[in-house]
Amino acid sequence: MTIVDNDTAGTLQFGQANYSVIEGTASVTITVIRTDGTASKVTVNYATSNGTATAGSDYTAKSGTLSFAAGQTSKTFTIPIINDTLHESDETVNLTLSNPTGGATLGIQDTAVLTIIDNDSGGVLQFSSATYTVNEGVLSGKAAIKVTRSGGNASGVTVDYATSDGTATDGSDYIATSGTLTFAAGQTSGTFTIPIINDALDEPNETVILTLSNPTGGATLGTRSTSVITIVDND
Repeated sequence: MTIVDNDTAGTLQFGQANYSVIEGTASVTITVIRTDGTASKVTVNYATSNGTATAGSDYTAKSGTLSFAAGQTSKTFTIPIINDTLHESDETVNLTLSNPTGGATLGIQDTAVLTIIDNDSGGVLQFSSATYTVNEGVLSGKAAIKVTRSGGNASGVTVDYATSDGTATDGSDYIATSGTLTFAAGQTSGTFTIPIINDALDEPNETVILTLSNPTGGATLGTRSTSVITIVDND
C-alpha cells in the first residue's frame, strides 16, 4: 500500500507586485502570502535594496526571516520611511524573498517594488502685491518688498529677484538691486529692500520694475512674478 503525503508546505510570495506609500507616513506594511498548502511550519527570508530610493535617506533598509506556523497563510514586515524636506521624484525600493524552508517554494511574485510618493511641494512664489509705493524721502531710505509662498512649504526653495528702470533711473532715483531669496522648509514669506535716493528735483512720480525668476527646489512662479514700485516725489 502506498501512503500519499498530504502535508504540502505551500508557495510563498508577495501579496502584490507593487506597493506605494506617501513619504510622510512613518512606515509601510508588506504582506507575504502562503498558498497551495499550509500543513507544516515554514520560513522565508526577506530583504530590501535600493531602486531609485536610497537607504538611510529615503527609507531604512530591512531584512529578516518570516516564520509561518502550520495553518498560517500570511505574514507581514514593515519598512520605516524617512520624511525628508527635499522636492524630488517618486522613488522606488526593491523587495526580495529568498531561501524558503520546510518544503515551501517561492511563487512567481518573489520580488516586488515599493514606490515612495514624494510629499514635498515647493509651493508658488510671487510678489505680495502687483504694485507698491514708497515716498522719495522715506526715513529708512529703503523700500521693503515682500515675496510670498503658498500652496506648499515642505522643502527649502530659492528664487532670484531683480530691479530694472521703469520711468525711474538707477543711480539717480534708486539703487538697482538683485539677489536670491532663500526660503527654509515651513517659511512662507521673504523680503528684500531697494535703496531710494532722495533728490532735490521736482519731478513726476517714477516707477521701478521688479522681477522674480529661477525658482528652485520644486517651487514655481505665480501670476505676480513681476510688480511695479512707484516712487512718490516729495519735492
